Amino acid sequence: MEWSHLFEIGFLMGLLGSVHCIGMCGPLVMALPLSNKTNLQKWGALFLYHFGKICSYSLLGVLLGLFGSQLPLYGVQENLSIVMGSIMVLYVVYVFIIKSKKTTGGKVFFNFLYTPIVKKLADLFNQRNNASYYLIGILNGLLPCGMVYLALTSALATQDVIQGGLLMAFFGLGTIPALIMVAMGGQYFGVVFRRKLQRLLPIFIFSMGLLLILRGMNLGIPYVSPRLGVGIDKITCHN
Repeated sequence: MEWSHLFEIGFLMGLLGSVHCIGMCGPLVMALPLSNKTNLQKWGALFLYHFGKICSYSLLGVLLGLFGSQLPLYGVQENLSIVMGSIMVLYVVYVFIIKSKKTTGGKVFFNFLYTPIVKKLADLFNQRNNASYYLIGILNGLLPCGMVYLALTSALATQDVIQGGLLMAFFGLGTIPALIMVAMGGQYFGVVFRRKLQRLLPIFIFSMGLLLILRGMNLGIPYVSPRLGVGIDKITCHN
């Protein structure tokens, strides 16, 4: 799969996911110890934070891509856009329509799994050195998040170590703009505003899922489903 297509899918997923990030990660970003720092130091700290988070996402993408390469998912690579779009549509249907609110067992498991991460984050917030911002980003990337799981499922579908890592790196890049705005002007993103964005999230994800499916179908529709010829060469070169 071409890098440009991976960037397009990963970055757009991250950009849409940033709607979710504002609600979930926004408070964490606004809590970063940036007070008493110059503007240059603040930008440096934010860079380290996001770089750490992208490192976590990329590593997870590499692992999922490696795991996917061992699965007998024939034909997935050639139809990756359709697969990713279908995953997004199914995600919306399952999470926002089907899934029961009673998930006590899962919460207990996740609390047990992520409690050490949360405790370490609390320790790092009391530090103000450059390494702490980078480590906060790394640990933040490991916290439970539905949008990250969705992106990781797409990384699994790439069935490739490099592509899986790149897709997750581009996903991380897509989340940056919204979180930068939150960090630099958190007062403009109140609780009410974040809740409104959260309600729109399933619509955004579902719409992008449909768009990816259409793009993968190569229907010849300009901008929506152009004929890319993706997959034809990959199939014939193995003959």
